[in-house]
Amino acid sequence: MRDALVQFIADSFIASAERDGFNGVPASLLLKAVQDEQALRDALAEMVEGGQITAVFSSQADNMHIKRFPDRPIAEQLEMLKTEPFAGTCLYPTAPVVESRTDVSQWQNRPFTQDLLLVAPQLGYRAFELGVLERYVSDPRYVIHFADYMGRMSIGDEAHADKHHPDRDKIYLKSFGLGFDPDRRPFVVAFLRYLSTLTPEHQQYWNSYAADGDIRMSEPYFRSSVEGNFWSNRSLRQAIVEEMRLIHELSTAIWGRSLFRKPPKGDVPIGLTSFLRPTRENFDRFVMALDKMLSDSIDGGFFQGKIAVELETTRPDGKIEVSRKGTLTLLEEWLRTEVSWSDPEAFREVVIKPLRDVRQLRQKPAHGFTKDLYSAEFFKMRRELLWAVFNSLSNIRAAFSRHPDAIGIHIPAWLDGGEIDIL
Repeated sequence: MRDALVQFIADSFIASAERDGFNGVPASLLLKAVQDEQALRDALAEMVEGGQITAVFSSQADNMHIKRFPDRPIAEQLEMLKTEPFAGTCLYPTAPVVESRTDVSQWQNRPFTQDLLLVAPQLGYRAFELGVLERYVSDPRYVIHFADYMGRMSIGDEAHADKHHPDRDKIYLKSFGLGFDPDRRPFVVAFLRYLSTLTPEHQQYWNSYAADGDIRMSEPYFRSSVEGNFWSNRSLRQAIVEEMRLIHELSTAIWGRSLFRKPPKGDVPIGLTSFLRPTRENFDRFVMALDKMLSDSIDGGFFQGKIAVELETTRPDGKIEVSRKGTLTLLEEWLRTEVSWSDPEAFREVVIKPLRDVRQLRQKPAHGFTKDLYSAEFFKMRRELLWAVFNSLSNIRAAFSRHPDAIGIHIPAWLDGGEIDIL
């Protein structure tokens, strides 16, 4: 009887896998063959203990018909098999049982689907080098939505409808996330369930970037994707956006017009994500996106009537040449006159210098050719620059917050409480 039950469970699972279902067998179905309930419980316990099957229970899983998580300890499964109703129990073969009953090598061109065939948990994840995404980032036919900790990707509507575009490239990845190794180096992580939907060609491509080692899923991605819990985005990039929002609100309340235009919303610009490889080209892309977010957000009209917005210089021929000051120059001059800084040198170093550094770094690639370079040092440079910019904006916001007209504007505690994720 036991061999027949194992065969039925394995055959049912393999048939489901061929339909991309990977569903278990409800234990209640087995009562048709084994009408003695206690005898069936005893047989199932022997098969679990013998490493032939595992059990998932509806009392512990949202959907027992798919194996989302790793198996519970055998002792726990055996204990629950004594009392759990068969209608709330689903059975799965183990990997050795599947391997003995089907030719697994036929699935090798789909390595992530093959993992599910071998009864890996669907919310098991794989980690990849960051370079895996750049094929899609550089191809305009793909649409990628980035957030700080996660993203999603698909072929664009136009390419999907194009009959000349190969079907193998018409893919959709519902979700991917950010992971880190012990040295805080970032990696791309993705769930097997979503990876298995890729075409064979793209599964093999992703598998070629597979990363080894102790790579853990970032906590915000785990909370939202696995636990289904709401999480607060407290990345360093988001902290900068939040400081810009507060400066917008504070300056409007104090001077009747905002120093910054409304801060950006929606998807994270590709250049500002943590999902790109540490290369000079990507660092330059990051600097350009950061400068655009900062300098382009400063409203030049804010300074009208507050300080001189034009610069007059005398040419050698005696004529006066008038030019408009840059936004960073206007910002520095106005902050020096409007706010009393206890240490002018520290003001220039902490508040102004980071913003000028971003601008200068942006101008370097804009005025010449540089050889691309791969170096983990770009991770460090990126984080240091983001932190310096955040510190600059935080000081401006703190200065504005002391103004009498700023009373009542709430400052989130996490901005000053050391709860920022430095990605």
